[in-house]
Amino acid sequence: MAQNINPSISVGMPLHNGENFLKQRLESIINQSYSNFILIISDNGSSDKSQEICEEMSKKDERIIYFRHEENKGPYWNFNFVLKKAKTKYFVWAAVDDIWSQNFLEKNIDVLEKNENVVGCIGKYKLYKRIKDPLTHEIKIKVLENTKKFQYVHPAYGDIGEKIRFYLNYNMGGPIYGVYRTDKLQKANTFENYKNNQMWMSDLAYILNVIKEGDFEVVSDAFMYKQVNERSTSVIEYMKRQNFDLTKIVFINFPFTFWCLRNLGLKIFLKNFEYFIKLNLRGEYSIIAELVRMCKRMACGQEKYW
Repeated sequence: MAQNINPSISVGMPLHNGENFLKQRLESIINQSYSNFILIISDNGSSDKSQEICEEMSKKDERIIYFRHEENKGPYWNFNFVLKKAKTKYFVWAAVDDIWSQNFLEKNIDVLEKNENVVGCIGKYKLYKRIKDPLTHEIKIKVLENTKKFQYVHPAYGDIGEKIRFYLNYNMGGPIYGVYRTDKLQKANTFENYKNNQMWMSDLAYILNVIKEGDFEVVSDAFMYKQVNERSTSVIEYMKRQNFDLTKIVFINFPFTFWCLRNLGLKIFLKNFEYFIKLNLRGEYSIIAELVRMCKRMACGQEKYW
């Protein structure tokens, strides 16, 4: 397919070793009911067959633009890279293992086109597992049904202070995968500042920043599924794997608290002061609890998980 001269949306795919899902994911994006897009893939030093798949698919469809980086520079760097490459009116991040309904782009863009007050929009959001049949080895998708209507994403309207207060307590990063006005998303960019100096809860910080620019909507007739890991990972294990330094692991929620003080303003911060006290107490409790669990594992001769 010929590349669009004036695409209206950039689909940014940060990629690292995604060969198991990549071809199917690219085909699902290419077959979206809304076709006026470009797909920007940033391959963060993949060591599998991701490069081969991307180069093959980009030859078939000129809407696919593929960038290859020889070393893995981290997820924040990669998310930031594809956003900075976007020159279109709208932008959306697409994880390699996400699943979209065929009308995902169409329905979300339609909301943004009709309402200038809306800065971002997403469809219904659910989790799923990939389950391999032990006999046929066929991979099947098992969707985990939500227990409430707005379990992982929630609309946010009106007063800035109320929107921020709601999302602080809601504490979900799912909306980061919505369709946004590119200029507003780039203005709110927290991944730029933390691409080489990571901050816990940076996705929530991003959402708080961008809803200062407008409202957030959830459409009911489009969906996205996010894969859930089969293996439970400890917070410390995850942070070590993502190269967080020791101070940021021990004082897990301090950086986010200071970010909120600097970026949300003193008035909003003080109105939510009780939230930040509880947040940091819970954070320290979780780290101490993990340390205790690790000590028990070591005492019992069990395998360490970090």
